[in-house]
Amino acid sequence: MSNRKAPNHLKKIDSILEKYGLVLESDQHLPSVVSAIVGKPIHTSWWGHPQGNTIYQTLGILSQNRDLLLTKLLSRKTTFIHRRLWPGFLTLATSHEPWQLDHLSPEAKRLLDAIQQKGKLSTNDHSKESGVKIGVLGKAARELESRILVYGQGFHSESGSHAKRLKTWDQWAKDAKYKWKKIDLDIAKQSFENIALKLKERYNVRPKLPWDKLSTSKTRKKVPRRKS
Repeated sequence: MSNRKAPNHLKKIDSILEKYGLVLESDQHLPSVVSAIVGKPIHTSWWGHPQGNTIYQTLGILSQNRDLLLTKLLSRKTTFIHRRLWPGFLTLATSHEPWQLDHLSPEAKRLLDAIQQKGKLSTNDHSKESGVKIGVLGKAARELESRILVYGQGFHSESGSHAKRLKTWDQWAKDAKYKWKKIDLDIAKQSFENIALKLKERYNVRPKLPWDKLSTSKTRKKVPRRKS
């Protein structure tokens, strides 16, 4: 992406990608496209920000960049991932480990089965075919994306409703004409954990990764009984 004539905010984004290999769309603490443009993190939606138009245009430019993959990764937020991290990411995304498949909702399981059978589908068309409400499919799609089980891309259908195009990662790679080979799963996982640690060291916040435990059980302290 490096370009001497590129706007300053694109140079900042390039610098973040060079250092970490990924960048969030927006975040209150970690480096993001929005903070690179505005100059600091914002705590509300960027849509109403004075530089909202620049943010929108920049996100469009980045989403068309063939060296960047847009998906939910850090803290379940929209993340741009540079091509150099794709082999590790795709190894994790297609691993079908327990953190991906355990405790999926019935709706998410059915939607995942449909995506795997077809390779790709849109939630608005699938809603018509299956009779499942678009809102239910949207929630199931978000669940699958949060576990990086599928690639998702939002769009507005002809009726004006918000819908998603969903693909298996094999289908995404085929459409992107990207050939890749799996790497060692532990090495792939460690590479992203190292990035998360690097971000924590710099910004005092560690982004959550999809395989992090959702909650940790707290050990209750035993209270000694009073003698009667």
